[in-house]
Order: sequence, then structure tokens, then C-alpha cells
Amino acid sequence: MKLLAIETTGAKASVALVDEQGKVTVQGSDETMNHLQHLIPMIQQLMTNCALSINDITGILVSEGPGSFTGIRIGMATAKGLAQALNVPIVGVPTLRSFTYHFQREDVVVCPVFDARREQVYSGAYTWNGTEAVSLVADGAYDLKEHLAQLQAAITAPAKVLFFGDGLDRYEALIRQWGDEVKEQGIEVEFSPVERRYQEAASVALLGRQMMDQGKAKQFGEMEPVYLRQAEAQRKLEERLAQMQ
Repeated sequence: MKLLAIETTGAKASVALVDEQGKVTVQGSDETMNHLQHLIPMIQQLMTNCALSINDITGILVSEGPGSFTGIRIGMATAKGLAQALNVPIVGVPTLRSFTYHFQREDVVVCPVFDARREQVYSGAYTWNGTEAVSLVADGAYDLKEHLAQLQAAITAPAKVLFFGDGLDRYEALIRQWGDEVKEQGIEVEFSPVERRYQEAASVALLGRQMMDQGKAKQFGEMEPVYLRQAEAQRKLEERLAQMQ
């Protein structure tokens, strides 16, 4: 088993290979929002580093969203094209849930927060139960205060909540304020270090491998991206069409 993982939902793209022993090899890029130009060369370099050819790949794992609309489309189109060309199964890996493989401890609640703009965040919350992450708050597009209220209600204190994601660039101060408010309830707030804060193909590879083992693979034609919300351009188009009626 040699599975290729693709992560393009964030500002920086990365790819990874995971084998039957669970060994993960990663190839990343320091380029920001330049996925279309760099994704295929990254995959080629990864294959070279692993002394493999693309024909050795037995399955494709792709971060399905939410995240950058353009990034999701680039990753999904590339993954589907490879799955079709190689005639191998493909797994759509939930991007928010993949953060549980950034930090695997049962005593920590993992909470990725992406800036969804329009005063919203994409977020969810998870905790580890044995060998699998359990959802405490469903993935969705939220007002941040609404999400934090749901998170507070879902947590059994005492607990530590570890926040990830590019939403911290904008909302860290508000989350810290919430952390001060819930400290007396036994809820401790921490923020991931910057070098582990964002999307990683390695985590997509590990979660995707588990999903592949669980029989959650699909054919390339069945794959759809997960945006959790309409693209801004689509929303504005529908608003203009509604005004014309």
C-alpha cells in the first residue's frame, strides 16, 4: 500500500506518501497560494525522494475542505485526475478533522478555526477516544461566539482546548478573552505553535489511511469538495439574479 495525500486547502500546499507500515514522507512548498504551479512538481519530487514512480501509488487521499475555495478545487481536480489515470480508489479527507493527527492525546480537545470571512469561521472540535477522533462540535460555518458557546457546552471540564488554524491570525484575542471567562470552569485554552498551526499533508495521510482501511474509499467520479458555505462569487450572482426577478 502506497497512498498519496494532497493538501491544498490552506495558504501553503503539501503532499505526502504513507505506506503499509504507516511511515509518512512529506514534500512541502514555501510558496503561498501558488498551488496550481507547484502541486504537480511537488508530487514528482516526492516520488523521486521515495524512489517510486507515480504508477506505484495504490490510492489517493485528498483534503476535501473547507478552506480556500480555489485551493480545494485545485487539489480535488488533481486528485480525481490521478485516481482516474491510475485506476485507484480515492478518499476525501475532512480537512478540519485532519488536525486531530497534529496532536493525538485523549486529554486535549482539538479545535481548528479557519477564517471564513464575512465575520464567520469554519470550525469543529474533536477529542481522541482510543484510536479514533470523536466529534464534539460538528464541522460548520459559525459566528465565532456561537461556536465557542457550543464548544463550552460540549466540553466536560476539566479540559484543555488546543486551537489551530489561520483563524487565529484574526481571532486569537477573542478566543483568549473566552478562555479567561471559562477558566473558572476548568477549561484551559492553549494555542498551537505557528509551525504546526496550519494544514498538513502528513495529517491528511494518517487520517486518510485510517479511512481507507475502514472502507471509505470512492471512485473518482463520486468525489465532491466540501465548502460548508457558498463561494462569494456564487452568492453574489444569486443575489443579483434574485434582484432581477
